[in-house]
Amino acid sequence: MNDAEHSILVLARSQHGAISRQQALQHGISAKAIDHRLASGEWGSLFKGAYFLGGTQRSWEQKAIGGVLAAGDGSVASYRAAGALLGFPGVPRWVEVTVLRPRQVRIDGVIAHRARSLPPEDVQVVSGIPATAPGRTIADLTLIYPKTKMDPIFNYATANRLVTRAEMEGRATGRSHDDVLRQLLDERPATPRPMGSEFEAGLFGVLRNAGLPLPVPQYRVLMNDGMEVYLDFAYPDVRLALEADSFIWHASLAAWRRDRARNGDLVALGWSILPITWDLVMFQPAEVARRVRGALETRRAG
Repeated sequence: MNDAEHSILVLARSQHGAISRQQALQHGISAKAIDHRLASGEWGSLFKGAYFLGGTQRSWEQKAIGGVLAAGDGSVASYRAAGALLGFPGVPRWVEVTVLRPRQVRIDGVIAHRARSLPPEDVQVVSGIPATAPGRTIADLTLIYPKTKMDPIFNYATANRLVTRAEMEGRATGRSHDDVLRQLLDERPATPRPMGSEFEAGLFGVLRNAGLPLPVPQYRVLMNDGMEVYLDFAYPDVRLALEADSFIWHASLAAWRRDRARNGDLVALGWSILPITWDLVMFQPAEVARRVRGALETRRAG
């Protein structure tokens, strides 16, 4: 194996087994040698100008970076491709890229977008693939998806600290095409501490859709021992706390005991705790609304 072949192999390994024609030429592989490798099956074609090395594992990530390589310098995976790389729920694995204007890219099998700018903060490497950052990806997806599709995506991104409310507020510029992003922000409370999970965001959405008074998310309570605790949701005027009761956070005996002790201390302070399970939020939202409405009425009557 000569130096050129070795350097190409090392580069391809860092790119999910993919290589571009331009990269091969830059590393000393002639056009004739490239064509020979393709004709012999030593290399395979991903897209025009982007190849995979024989023997490498085929994957969607290989196709995604192949689309970026085929689109050329400065291109990044974007929209659905970036969303899938970031783990956004419900986003299909399409090969989709963005390039800077005035360039125009047409590649069979690749969806290409053009952007006026891609500032450094809007780009990051995800799984070894240049892609739009989470905030930019959400803003892009709001241009093609309705709010109902964006709700779980936005919840996932905020719960996993991929974006902040302040960042997304900055992206909602008031232009007509930012309507969906503005709706997502308007329907979610601005609090010092973000909601801690997709579950909590889903519960808040159920209460909002039912027309119930909206609780305060991540409400701070100072305990008798001076410790601070944060309730998932609270109606402070009647001291009613809603607890998003997820197995994920209560899957050990120690966690169960800790939460039971905390709840006991809250009850001693006059709070009532209403646990709400994931299954109820997902499959019986009307029952969630009924229970919360009843608990509110009981506390106010008392």
